[in-house]
Parts: sequence; structure tokens; C-alpha cells
Amino acid sequence: MNRKKKTGFLLQTTKAMNLGTIFSGAGFLLYLGAAALERRGLADGIAAVFGVIAIYVTASITAGRERDKEAVSYSLLWGQTALTVLLAACAVLGLKQRLGL
Repeated sequence: MNRKKKTGFLLQTTKAMNLGTIFSGAGFLLYLGAAALERRGLADGIAAVFGVIAIYVTASITAGRERDKEAVSYSLLWGQTALTVLLAACAVLGLKQRLGL
């Protein structure tokens, strides 16, 4: 991927995208830990915050894949997409349970 400094909202380098995926995975592990300890409020908050971060990282990876198909692999794209679906689903289901829907 091109190493030139670009101004923009999304992550630009492959290294930043990889770190974003690792960060999203750590957020999912924190969510699982909080849920296992029966800290529902904390777990829901973690899922919501890291869900938003995961959506941002997924958008960055998707845009990076469109720019340079050689540098951004399908494994990175699909792995991050799976993390995003898991975190977003946990956040939405936790919110629905809190609201009694």
C-alpha cells in the first residue's frame, strides 16, 4: 500500500488496519470477560463502544481494499467483518434486553 501521508478520516496504512483489527478483537475478549463475570452493564457498554470502533475499522479496511487489492487481504477484510458483526450484534441485543423489547 502506498506509504504517502494522506489526509482523511479512515485508516490509511495496512499496519494501522491490522492494529485496528487487533484492538477490535481485544474489545470482544473484554466483552466476553465482562459477560462471564455477570457484569451486564459493563459488558453492554464495552460492546457498544468497541462495536462503533469495529465499524470504523471495517470501513477503513473496505476502502483500503478498493484502493490496493494487493496490500489488503481478504482474510483481514473478512476477519474484521466477523468481529464487527459479533460486537454489533452483542451491543444491539444487550440494548434490546435492557429496554425490555
